[in-house]
Amino acid sequence: MRRRPINKHLRLQVLMRDGSKCRICGRPTGEVSLEVDHIVAVAQGGSDELSNLAALCHDCNAGKSDYRFSDYISMRVLPDDIESYFEFFHDPKQGSFERYHLYCYFKQPGGTISSQGKSHHEWTIADTDFAVSSNPKALEARRKLEGIKIFKDKLRCELAAKRKRLIVTEEGLEQV
Repeated sequence: MRRRPINKHLRLQVLMRDGSKCRICGRPTGEVSLEVDHIVAVAQGGSDELSNLAALCHDCNAGKSDYRFSDYISMRVLPDDIESYFEFFHDPKQGSFERYHLYCYFKQPGGTISSQGKSHHEWTIADTDFAVSSNPKALEARRKLEGIKIFKDKLRCELAAKRKRLIVTEEGLEQV
């Protein structure tokens, strides 16, 4: 079956519905250009119905060629409540900066809960940043929120590159 180009109106509907973000890695149009892809390929009987279309970046679209999705939920790389699985640590002050960490632990595919994988993100705040801030606690809170956003983006990209996802199971987070 020969594919027809998706019309501009339908493309706009898909992009608006998907929040102008890639449905797999979550990167927005400001970072990548988005393509409209068929969840069920046209060659396999998929239609141009809105429910069968998804906004994907070029990398994810090219990388998902042999994936078989049934819906948008199965395309998500991270569960909606991923932040509730993050563990935050603040190291004791060393020198002229303070170091902060976010960790995400998950069960590896085919492994036991004791064979956990992890992802990590860290950032620092220098004494000079604290000194010029009118509210050091607000600075620390803002940097933590920025760290969470960066960490989520990093996780999405790492998982999409490995063609994996994190899902919630009875045992917690699991990489599949």
